[in-house]
Amino acid sequence: MAIIRLRTRTYSDAAYVDGVFRRDPQMERALHRHCKQYFDENYRGVFFVGNEHKDEIFHEAFIKLWENIISRKLYVEEGVLRGKGGEDFTGKLTTYFMSIARLKYLEWTRKNRHRRSDDEVDRCQRKQEMNLFMDVLYDSGDEMMLEIIADCISHMSKRCNQILTLFWYEEKTLDDIMIELPTFESKNALKTSKYKCMENLRKTANEIYHKSLNS
Repeated sequence: MAIIRLRTRTYSDAAYVDGVFRRDPQMERALHRHCKQYFDENYRGVFFVGNEHKDEIFHEAFIKLWENIISRKLYVEEGVLRGKGGEDFTGKLTTYFMSIARLKYLEWTRKNRHRRSDDEVDRCQRKQEMNLFMDVLYDSGDEMMLEIIADCISHMSKRCNQILTLFWYEEKTLDDIMIELPTFESKNALKTSKYKCMENLRKTANEIYHKSLNS
């Protein structure tokens, strides 16, 4: 007996946002399914958490997306999806959602990070860098900065994402990273690349943040 699989209906990004803003329960459920499917298909390449935590991250990210729509950070005008400042929203809604999920992942790792490394030098270095970097991201209490950081991270090079994820999120030592990323000729070369990635992210985020304040 043949099994008939019914395809879930999908909508345009503008239709999702308009429906959620109108508090249409059918569209809210549809957007939830749409984001959940995309998240489940792509989270392994972005986040490094077990199944018991990925649903928590998804749930918090979806709530944030919903809040952004209700507060009109994303809205539909004359059938066109727009973002902050009334500019056309040129990206995909799922990409925007994943940038929010990435931010929630950063928040989760900060709250739940554990020191697993036996290398005391790497552990101290990681702690110092995490404090310097994360203080900028979270302790300012400025939601605008957090959103800018999430967007910047989503546009970083693949190599920078690999290095920062392995070092900070998975808390691997530099020797471990050298094994996983064998293209580096030496540990010093890896250290230099890691430093450049961090500085690039910090510099770019701060520039965008200050331009937003002065605009």
